Amino acid sequence: MRVEERPLVFDCEGCELIGIVHIPETPRPVGLLAVAAGGIQYRGGCGRQLVSMARQLAAQGFPVLRFDHRGHGDSDGALLGFRHMDEDLARAVQVFRDNVPSLTHVSMFGGCEAASAIMMSGLGLPAVQSAILANPWVELEHLAAMASRAHYRRRLLDPLFWKKLFSGQYNLFAYARDFLGYLARKLGGAGTARQNPGEAQVETPFEERMLAGMQAFDGQVLLLKSGQSFLSEEFDQLVASSAAWRAVCERDTVQRQLMPEADQTFATAASREQLCRSVGDWLARMDQDAARQPAAGE
Repeated sequence: MRVEERPLVFDCEGCELIGIVHIPETPRPVGLLAVAAGGIQYRGGCGRQLVSMARQLAAQGFPVLRFDHRGHGDSDGALLGFRHMDEDLARAVQVFRDNVPSLTHVSMFGGCEAASAIMMSGLGLPAVQSAILANPWVELEHLAAMASRAHYRRRLLDPLFWKKLFSGQYNLFAYARDFLGYLARKLGGAGTARQNPGEAQVETPFEERMLAGMQAFDGQVLLLKSGQSFLSEEFDQLVASSAAWRAVCERDTVQRQLMPEADQTFATAASREQLCRSVGDWLARMDQDAARQPAAGE
């Protein structure tokens, strides 16, 4: 199937945002809005992961938009951080629908703090009917310590871990990079917003906003967990420690999928392929569900 890759420049509160929309020749009514995580990933994703995912999905007929939010990648503006992406996500959804008029179902995808941003600011947007959230980011220090201990205890007691380590099957560079990224986020805060000197900042903990977004959302959600990421353990600890979070994650509309060999950023080719398959399968299911729904007025 022929696919147009259309570059976009669109406004968000006076800032120019840069994006790419992948439009199949015959687009399905279900499309993916890919939200890049922080750091150096920008709209291409870690290891150009979002580029390859978008092209694979578009070849199957699913439109895809990937973009840089304010202060990120090639877009204008100050980096406000994942806690303050309400307007960025709202504009991206509108631009996606403007460029693909036949689009009726937007599924949002994001990993790490992008997943957290979607929970807070994306799930209530028009046409957003589902989401795929990989390893959502949380910042509860007591949970972080518990998760780290549990993760490393399990790894050190696993004979397969030692076998793969000494046979060179693990990418130690990728593990070191992920760990350094973890430390940087913990010391500086993931996507910390710029703040005026002396300005007191009092706001609701973003984990509470994530929960509120999930509670209010009646669409379908796929939670992806990487088995080799201790950041994903923190989210699990949050769910285990909160009756409200457990209630949300036990809904029939929420599915959880474990990817045992994947790390936080899906750094290996095998984990990236598995991620693309999982996202493609999810969109195909959403497309089938949409086809079964009666048209307006029927």
